[in-house]
Amino acid sequence: MAGSCLYLFRRGIPADVKWTAAKRLLTTAAGRKYNLSVFISNSKSPHFNLSFEDYLFQKYPPSSSPSSIPAKYLLLYTNTPCVIIGRNQNPHRETAVAALRTHGIPLVRRKSGGGAVFHDLGNVNYCVMMPNGDFDRDEHALAICDAVARIGGKGEEGGGVRLEVNERHDIVDCDGKKVSGSAYKLQRGKAYHHGTMLLNSKLHILSEVLHSSSEYTSLQQVEGAGVQSVKSPVANVGVESEAFVEAVVKLFRERYTDGGDGSFSVRFLDEKSLLPDEQDEVLKRVDELQSWKWTFGSTPKFTHKFLLEKDGPPALTFAVKEGTILAVDSTLPESEVVADEMVGKMYRAEEIEEFVPSGYWRDRIRNSI
Repeated sequence: MAGSCLYLFRRGIPADVKWTAAKRLLTTAAGRKYNLSVFISNSKSPHFNLSFEDYLFQKYPPSSSPSSIPAKYLLLYTNTPCVIIGRNQNPHRETAVAALRTHGIPLVRRKSGGGAVFHDLGNVNYCVMMPNGDFDRDEHALAICDAVARIGGKGEEGGGVRLEVNERHDIVDCDGKKVSGSAYKLQRGKAYHHGTMLLNSKLHILSEVLHSSSEYTSLQQVEGAGVQSVKSPVANVGVESEAFVEAVVKLFRERYTDGGDGSFSVRFLDEKSLLPDEQDEVLKRVDELQSWKWTFGSTPKFTHKFLLEKDGPPALTFAVKEGTILAVDSTLPESEVVADEMVGKMYRAEEIEEFVPSGYWRDRIRNSI
């Protein structure tokens, strides 16, 4: 991959690369130094890692620090297979519910915005926290690119894989395929930028769970508010997770502490190593992320239409708000669906199946919600 990228750059400089080069000059020119705290999670639980990330952001910046040097946090973690959706997304529109069940893959709604992503053991996630005034949508993505370029190479330029940041702020390979998606959160004088890095992920499963392969896909429509993911071709970087983590930590230390008065620390953690004042706060967040109320009940108001034939009129329409069915519009006989009895129920298959005598419609609903 690295060789083909170098060949591409010799032939000419694409617009995205010119833009990235300009951004790199702008975002690294100031050279501001920080007290850099690195957190590396040994846990593989998506609920724990996202909860610790949220807790860490709440506690940033450390109120006990007497220094005028600003703090920067870097968190790195890997999750077992899961699908993570943005705070304002609709899981019925973004994921293949049946495929998630088939693979035993949990769905998790994160606290930040952005689109749906797939995590597995071949993907490393990063999160950088900083003062609000220092936030830049590309600075840390460019730093990740520079770190990857060093893997397998020598010195700062390296001989590793060449990655770039495109105008959508995604990290892409030399073929323009997305290897990292990211999201941001700004709040009360602080901000974070977190993202995925596809290193050796099982992309065939990613495709199954984020792009529904159900036979009923073309026979339903989800309408309403909520952020929709922008679908992009993806690829793996092809480097080992340990090498990636090591390279990122090393580059961040050099870029944000060397030559200044900033401090540097690394902490390894998991569920068993939480400090006493962290345990209740983190575990409370874990419980929330695991709850149906947060995962599905936080979905913006929407309608879910089930069709009998592609592009035909809906035979069954659910209006749903905060996980509760507000109304059901059905053209089906009560021998197949008892629509009125479902109003006020939670929008879960196990809650409404008893009101669906038809085996066909029970199957449709099970594979969709």
